[in-house]
Amino acid sequence: MPGVKLTTQAYCKMVLHGAKYPHCAVNGLLVAERQRPRKEHPPGSGSHTLFVDCIPLFHGTLALAPMLEVALTLIDSWCKENSYVIAGYYQANERVKDARWVTSTVQPDTKTALEKAVDATQLALCRASPNQVAEKVASRIAEGFSDTALIMVDNAKFTMDCAAPTIHVYEHHENRWRCRDPHHDYCEDWPEAQRILASLLDSRSYETLVDFDNHLDDIRNDWTNPEINKAVLHLC
Repeated sequence: MPGVKLTTQAYCKMVLHGAKYPHCAVNGLLVAERQRPRKEHPPGSGSHTLFVDCIPLFHGTLALAPMLEVALTLIDSWCKENSYVIAGYYQANERVKDARWVTSTVQPDTKTALEKAVDATQLALCRASPNQVAEKVASRIAEGFSDTALIMVDNAKFTMDCAAPTIHVYEHHENRWRCRDPHHDYCEDWPEAQRILASLLDSRSYETLVDFDNHLDDIRNDWTNPEINKAVLHLC
């Protein structure tokens, strides 16, 4: 699978969605520019999938199939009009107990510094483990885009200064979703994303973010979030 990168706009909107609904699970789609023919990407060229935007979907109940179908149909049409393709899925779990965490058999007071570091990494991964809903929707997207990425947002790591990235990236390999290197930088420009996200959080821009649930409540609510897009561009 090619590498994965997120633009500042895609990363910020994804985190703002989780920040607006800290008490809920949230999910959404990631879109990429429509791929050029494979012959333009020779082996070893370092090609990667660049997620250029994020479309927030739902908060709270994520498994409503009819609403998901409506959303996918509308967003797919929008993507075709703008030369994009639905290429990824993101989700933030509602609670830590959604994570598949198994307690270590080593007693805390006997652990070495390395063991503690490994445990911390494992716990972070498990907080952001994809559940059945995440895997099912991502697999559906993979039917139309072979290099689909599933991104789990670790909302336990949200801070106002955005000190560290809050995502874990999964790839589809041998019919399973496997986590890629959690220490890799998946942002196209992390210093820029960190600075802009901190500013957006400080100004409470998440309060104006529109997801597809909000659109269904009032169709005047624009799920492409043009105002937030403008704010990100202004801060770049």
